[in-house]
Amino acid sequence: MEQPSESEKPIGLAIIVCEKVITEAVSNNKTIVSTFNNINTKTVPCVQARMSVFVALTSTRGEKQVELVLKKDEQNILKLGGKAIFPDPNHVVELIFNFRNCVFPEQGKYSFEVYADGEYIFERQFNVVMTK
Repeated sequence: MEQPSESEKPIGLAIIVCEKVITEAVSNNKTIVSTFNNINTKTVPCVQARMSVFVALTSTRGEKQVELVLKKDEQNILKLGGKAIFPDPNHVVELIFNFRNCVFPEQGKYSFEVYADGEYIFERQFNVVMTK
């Protein structure tokens, strides 16, 4: 079986939206706290005081520029990113993106999209929902 090259894009394993991700100092294991699919709000725009997005990627090698893009109706709202090193194709790279006071301008469907070196990998959708 042929090994992935540095030019091949990674495979997305997970995108988890949650309150926070705790990394254990010695083992580097992750604890994902309070996952959610919806942000419930009484008003819009709404501010999510604390939110994290856990992303896991694999099946490539080399250095990749990874970006997480928050979108609403194909419009970019926010973009975060950095370099990720894939030592070998079996290695799983786990990335944590932390947000503070993230503003959602209206209710409806949003998505977090993951890109590596500018190429779309995968996405996770969630909703901002008005409640009474």
